[in-house]
Amino acid sequence: MEQLYSLKQTVYGLHTLQMIYLDKLLENITDEHLYSKQLEGYNSAGWILGHLCVEIEDIFTFLSIPFTSLDPVWNQSFRNNFGRIKNLENLPSKQDLIKVLKERYFLLLPEYMNLSDEILHAPCPSKMLAHILPTIDAWIVHHLTTHIAIHCGNLVVWKKLVGLDVNGF
Repeated sequence: MEQLYSLKQTVYGLHTLQMIYLDKLLENITDEHLYSKQLEGYNSAGWILGHLCVEIEDIFTFLSIPFTSLDPVWNQSFRNNFGRIKNLENLPSKQDLIKVLKERYFLLLPEYMNLSDEILHAPCPSKMLAHILPTIDAWIVHHLTTHIAIHCGNLVVWKKLVGLDVNGF
């Protein structure tokens, strides 16, 4: 049990680092820039933030964690298995995206810290990720760490594409 606690603490620290880095990357993005290049086929900062917000719902649903549902536009616009954003009407602002993202990750992190070994070692329910993330533990840790890190990298590329300073570490 002590080793699992240590691993959870490591995940907690890595998640915290990713959120700090994400905040730093977002500092100089205005609402006017938020969806730049989206209609040209690039994933914008707005899409990336919205995507992080909606994809975490699968974990909440699977673990029966109560959460506030979002406007259906969010799922239609930001989920991988739906179409791409076709127009920029009714999309959330940077402030709304950040608020939802932080609320959701701050909800998931303590839930993860309190999950039992039995739940953590159960098979991953994600059809898309189960072949590479075999357990619930790996699935959640991916969402808390590498999923954010991947999209921080996407943000860096997008910021260079639209001519913004990266503002990273």
